[in-house]
Amino acid sequence: MNDKEELIHAAIEEIKIHSMRFTMEDLTRRLRVSKTSLYKFVASKDELVSEIVSELIASFNREESEILNSSKPIQKKLQLFTQSFMRITQGFDSRVYGDLQRFYKDEWEKWSAFRQEKISVFMKLLQEGIDSGAVKPVNFAVVYQCLNAAMEAIAKPDFLESNNLTYSQAVDTLQDIVFHGLLA
Repeated sequence: MNDKEELIHAAIEEIKIHSMRFTMEDLTRRLRVSKTSLYKFVASKDELVSEIVSELIASFNREESEILNSSKPIQKKLQLFTQSFMRITQGFDSRVYGDLQRFYKDEWEKWSAFRQEKISVFMKLLQEGIDSGAVKPVNFAVVYQCLNAAMEAIAKPDFLESNNLTYSQAVDTLQDIVFHGLLA
């Protein structure tokens, strides 16, 4: 293992398998290193989980900046924005969100705040689309409330588990409804 980035990516792969219940032992096996090597980069699993959440947020923010600063049409920006969000959560299932809520409350709060912030950015893009005539006018307050409630609802571990969905599958369905409606 050469750097913290490699450790974070390995931990994300372990999360996809074991949820947040992965162990530092799991990481030593995956990376073929000693625990001492791991602890050169992070002091604890709690710190590692914090680093993972921060990296996922930073990664999305980098992509978001590229999307917002591009000259692409607003419809494409909206689509790329939601696809990017789905990509960072790909493979995370109900166990991950449940474990974050139960065992890493600060990180869950950070993730929830991030999600709320991104709904606001999406709404600004939507307003830009409405202002330019590229998106049909809609009641902004209703759309915001629907997206906010839907994002909150689909992040609930019980909902995801009972419907055998990952978070990104649920977001993908929501995106399809928002961009294409329900009619065939």
